[in-house]
Amino acid sequence: MIEPVKIEEKEKEVLFKLGWMFKNSLNDFSTSIDRSLKYLDKIVLPIIMASKEGKSYNPFSEIIEKYVLHILIRKFEQAGYHLLPLGYSADLTLENEDHILSIDIKTANIDNPSDFKKTINVGINQMTHVAKLRLNGKFLPPPYFVYPTIPPFYEADGNLTKLILTYGLMFIYPSYRDLVDDIRKYYHLLFKFFNHKLKNVLIKLVERSFGISQKEALRIIEGKPERSRYSKDELITESLIRGVFIHKQERENILGSLNVSEEEYIMIDDFSNQIKKFINKLRERDIKPIAIVAISLPNGLLKEKYLNKFVSGKDYARSARYHYEDGIFEIIKEETGEELPRIIFIDLNMNYLDDLKKYFDRINVLDYKLRIL
Repeated sequence: MIEPVKIEEKEKEVLFKLGWMFKNSLNDFSTSIDRSLKYLDKIVLPIIMASKEGKSYNPFSEIIEKYVLHILIRKFEQAGYHLLPLGYSADLTLENEDHILSIDIKTANIDNPSDFKKTINVGINQMTHVAKLRLNGKFLPPPYFVYPTIPPFYEADGNLTKLILTYGLMFIYPSYRDLVDDIRKYYHLLFKFFNHKLKNVLIKLVERSFGISQKEALRIIEGKPERSRYSKDELITESLIRGVFIHKQERENILGSLNVSEEEYIMIDDFSNQIKKFINKLRERDIKPIAIVAISLPNGLLKEKYLNKFVSGKDYARSARYHYEDGIFEIIKEETGEELPRIIFIDLNMNYLDDLKKYFDRINVLDYKLRIL
């Protein structure tokens, strides 16, 4: 077996390689994000609609993930790695002759510190380390752990051992939930209006088409499709709202079929104005990452040292939390006395430094010389 200190040295080496690769790509990343945000007005309605249950849907996480994957694949392939798509694996898996690299991309809202304060949430496809399991408030004894889908190493050709090194690349962004909460009130009114109009039309249509009573027609319309949380009329209402505000060439056909009067157009125009205000406020908020953090998750062969810092997560035996606490390579410190961080800040917006210091005891900024803020 590989000596624990050698494993940590390799984890440290790759952590800083990942950090420098992305730090040297920050301009490309920022330019790419700006390119997507030019189309912000095209995606705000889906944001509002997806957030109507009291949770702010975050399309920026998808935008970030796609650009990050594009940048990292290109950079790591230039460094001699090969893309290694596998089932039950992290967002990005690559290999070189020495090891397999597994990177999971995380996004977190600054107003939701449970996602990043001294901890990182990891699924069983994103780690190699086991995690302790609670049952009725107490941890189960060994060997009853959360066992991930990824082992600490793969054996290739029967004898070559390749370590699997796992990392989280976390993007913390500013909150905009208050903006969504404001416009959600207008959306609820709009939805109620469209739903009422739709039911009036559909009830008559279903009555005539199937020769059934109004009551039976309403039952069919308000029924839920298999595996759906929402009724048919609610889903059709959402679809028609998308048609009116996104497929503008269909707007008059839809409003005409719903018998929307000229006086009722005021509500639709008002919602359009609210969307414009929402877009302007989002642009002013500048929803870009305020911190980019790389985290090295200990390899599963280091269980003797790190077991107490891995516990089961929100999905019980299907996820875990790594409580990194001081966030250092502990075995390297014991062996050499050198204190090196497992958590490094690749970039941060200094305007948010005081906020970030509430959640991170030490902010190690990757620079030409590692700086502690």
